[in-house]
Amino acid sequence: MTHIMAKIRGGLRNVRGAITRLTLLSAYEQTRGSWARPIESCDALPAVYKDFFEPLLADGRPFPYTVLTPSYEGFIHRTSEKLISDLGCEICILERKGNTFDARCYPLEGISYAEVRSVLLDSHFKICGVTSQGVPASSTLRFNTVTDHLFAPFLAKIRPGVTDSRVAPTALKSSDFSDWLSLNYKFMNLARHSLLEGERVIHAILQPEIRAHVLTLLGKTYYRVISPTHATILTDRELIIIREEAWHGGEERYGGIWDYIPLNKIVALSLSENDLLKLSIQLPAGERLECLFRASAKSEVEQLRSGLPRAPDDNQVWQQVVTHHQRTMITGETRCRIC
Repeated sequence: MTHIMAKIRGGLRNVRGAITRLTLLSAYEQTRGSWARPIESCDALPAVYKDFFEPLLADGRPFPYTVLTPSYEGFIHRTSEKLISDLGCEICILERKGNTFDARCYPLEGISYAEVRSVLLDSHFKICGVTSQGVPASSTLRFNTVTDHLFAPFLAKIRPGVTDSRVAPTALKSSDFSDWLSLNYKFMNLARHSLLEGERVIHAILQPEIRAHVLTLLGKTYYRVISPTHATILTDRELIIIREEAWHGGEERYGGIWDYIPLNKIVALSLSENDLLKLSIQLPAGERLECLFRASAKSEVEQLRSGLPRAPDDNQVWQQVVTHHQRTMITGETRCRIC
C-alpha cells in the first residue's frame, strides 16, 4: 500500500509541475511550442542530431529537406522530440532520447502506408513499414495542425505518382463523389481532396457510423460507437481509407484520419462475416488494417475486392527492398544512410 501511495504522490507532483510550467507561458507561447518547424541547414540543427548529418554532408551534398517536431514539454500528454528527413531513397526519423537519439530509416520501397491525422489543432504524421535493418516498425510525429503543410513533401514521396501497371484501363472511372452529397457532405469533400492530380477511382464505399444500443434512460437513448464513419476508396494507384476519430461523448466530429496504401503493398484483401463485415487489408511483414461494414454493404465490398489488381507475394515485396539496398551499397547510385 505504501508503494502505491508513493506512486500516486509522484504522479500528482508531475501533474502539478506540468500545470506550473504551463502557467508561466502565455497562450501564444504554448501554441507556438507545439508547432513543427523546418530545419534548413546543419547549423540550425539541435546539437544532438549533428553527428547523424555531418557524414552525409561531408562531400558538399545539399542539406536534405528536414522538419523538427516538438516534445510538447510542459503538457500533461507529452511526446518526445522527433526529426524527420528526406534522404532521397529513404525517409529517416530520429527520436531524441536525452543527449542522444534513436534512428529509424525507412526505404521508400519498404513503406507500407502513411497515415495523416488532423483533428482541430492536433495532428500527426505516421509512417509504417520495414526499416533498412529489416525490422517492421512505425513512427509517429505529433504537431500543431497549423504546420501540417511541412509534411506534404514526405507524403508526396510515399504516395504513388503513376497508375499501377496491373490496373486495367476499363476498370477506371472518374468520380467527384457527388453521389455522397446527400449522405455526408463532409466526406464528399474529404474524398475529393484526397485524390492526386490525374488519379482515377475504381470503386469507393461510404460507410456511416455503426452504433450499438446501450440503454434508454428517461426517454434518452444511449449508444456505443462500434465503428466511426469511414470511406474506402480504391484508385488506380492506392487504397485510401478516410475515417473519423472514434469519439466518446457528444455528437460533433471534427477533422479526420487518412491512410494511404500503395496498391503494390497490399498482399491480400480478405472478408469475414459475423453480424458485421470485416475487411482485412494484409500488408508486408504481417501488418494488417481492418475496416468494418454493415452486412448490407457486402456486394459493394466484394466489388472493391474484385477491383484490386493481383497482389504481389509478401516475401517478394521485402526481397525488392533488400535487393535495392544491396545495389545501393555496392554501386553508390544513391546517397543513403543505412541506419
